[in-house]
Amino acid sequence: MPLPLTRHDWPRLLDELVVQLDTGRIYNRDLDVLFVALAAADVALTRRMYIRSRNAPHPR
Repeated sequence: MPLPLTRHDWPRLLDELVVQLDTGRIYNRDLDVLFVALAAADVALTRRMYIRSRNAPHPR
C-alpha cells in the first residue's frame, strides 16, 4: 500500500508532470481529465492564497 503524499512530494510530482506534458508522454486522450483536475487544484490554491493573505486576487 503506497504512503499518502505529503506537502514535500507535490513540487517534485508537479515538476515531473510538466516534463511529461512537455515531452508528449501524456496521451492526448488523458488531457481533458487532467485539465479538469488541474483547474480544480488552481481554484483551491487561489482560494487558499486569498484566505491566507487577503491581498491575493479574489477567487472566482
